[in-house]
Amino acid sequence: MQRVLEIGCGFEKTPGAVSLDVNPRVPADIHHDLDAFPYPIADDAFDRIIARNVLEHVADLIRVMEELHRVARSGAHLWISVPHFSGRDAHTDPTHRRSFGIRSFDYFIPGTELFTYQYSGVARFRLISRRIGTETPKAWWRNPLLHWLNRHPDVYETRFAYLYPQATVYFVLEALKP
Repeated sequence: MQRVLEIGCGFEKTPGAVSLDVNPRVPADIHHDLDAFPYPIADDAFDRIIARNVLEHVADLIRVMEELHRVARSGAHLWISVPHFSGRDAHTDPTHRRSFGIRSFDYFIPGTELFTYQYSGVARFRLISRRIGTETPKAWWRNPLLHWLNRHPDVYETRFAYLYPQATVYFVLEALKP
């Protein structure tokens, strides 16, 4: 049976997941600040980690990614949704510390241009998927613009993002461990 961790669960917990949230008013299994390290979770404990609309709130994204890597088993999938920088509400919430682009997690993906900066000595992931606008691909005829921008995300982000803004960018990463 897959063990699932959901961080920043709020009031909408994923059924069957171990939930973690800083807010003592939400019914989380673990109440803990994501900016306090280490997390009260054993190494290699989870097969899937869900980070839905929470990473934009943390102070130290690199340390958080290292902690998520630590608690993930080798091959575990990390499902992330975060505000896209072009979205209307990306900079509206006063608790948001950052917004994201299509390459924001490349710093943790070996073989990418941004990985060469080596911001983390431990967190390594393989990119499974990334999408702007919707979590799962839709048939191109349902939304040809959304289809086009996900086929050409660099062109979209450098030239058209503010003409056709998108609220969210989604990632699925796989934990790489020795």
